Amino acid sequence: MILLPDETKESPVLEIFCTKAESKLLEKIWIQNKKSQSHSSALFYSIREMNPIVLGILSLTVVSIVGFFYFKGLELVTNVIPLSMDKSLGDSVQLKMESQFEKCDSKATDRFFAEALKKIVPKDSKHEFQVSVIASTVPNAFALSNGKIYFFSGLLNEAESQEEVIGVLAHEIAHVEKRHHMRNLVKAGGTSLAISLVVGPGLGNMEFLETFTEIGSTILVLKFSRDFETEADKTSIEYLKAQNMSTDGLLSFFKRMETLENDETESDQSATSAKEGDSTVSQITDFLSTHPATKERMKTLETLIQKGKKGNIKKVVSDKTWNEVQTVCLNLKNSDSK
Repeated sequence: MILLPDETKESPVLEIFCTKAESKLLEKIWIQNKKSQSHSSALFYSIREMNPIVLGILSLTVVSIVGFFYFKGLELVTNVIPLSMDKSLGDSVQLKMESQFEKCDSKATDRFFAEALKKIVPKDSKHEFQVSVIASTVPNAFALSNGKIYFFSGLLNEAESQEEVIGVLAHEIAHVEKRHHMRNLVKAGGTSLAISLVVGPGLGNMEFLETFTEIGSTILVLKFSRDFETEADKTSIEYLKAQNMSTDGLLSFFKRMETLENDETESDQSATSAKEGDSTVSQITDFLSTHPATKERMKTLETLIQKGKKGNIKKVVSDKTWNEVQTVCLNLKNSDSK
């Protein structure tokens, strides 16, 4: 045992000074010795000797196969989770939301959404729905798992008809009724668990492997979110048709969103970069987006709308009340344009 100048006592580790070639030979002998100790050791150290790229591909393949069967089981897990958990989850998020955003509800918006909910919510629903308007120029809406739905005032200002808002509302109701929040939460947790079980600790300090598994986990979770959006579109059309309500609003809303998206893309990209790689970028965003591409959604919606009867009811409140709904928090939009 040799004590180096910076050491004050003997190290329990044997220090061997050798060339790189000798080091590789010693490691090979050590691994062969470990592999002979037991079947589990043989498997572990055989994996360690594999080419890093091959190991990464193998890990992704195993994760994909296990994931397919694993997540089928997770759907069953969600079924045994009581609805009270959805409410608790939504309540906690709602407290944070309402402490950060300014609400701008009015008698007109309260009347409009109350009438719309009466029409759209399924008779056998176990959820209690409420709608509030958030002061924001962004044209968007979202739902919490407890049945609380938020519309940004920008969406109401930009809406061209009651049908559009009713269509978006039906879509958000579908998210809650189908328990997408809880299902996504269970699947996200399940993805992390599956990755850790398959890959496991102790495979060496391989950053590339961690990256591969993180990407695999992310894609699996995003794919489920993407499927949920498609399911919500389909379910919302069913809700509207069941009440003889027009289904054209959701489609026209997405068409205008597509126009908005295209305008923003064109303003952000140069003519050259728009021509180069446009197809590649589109394919990547189509796959990784938690929302299906707008064109894809429109095709699906058009197909769904054409099937079966078409609803006739296009309004739930008078034109006077609707005009008041459209102008809610309009001062925000006007101040932004100055």
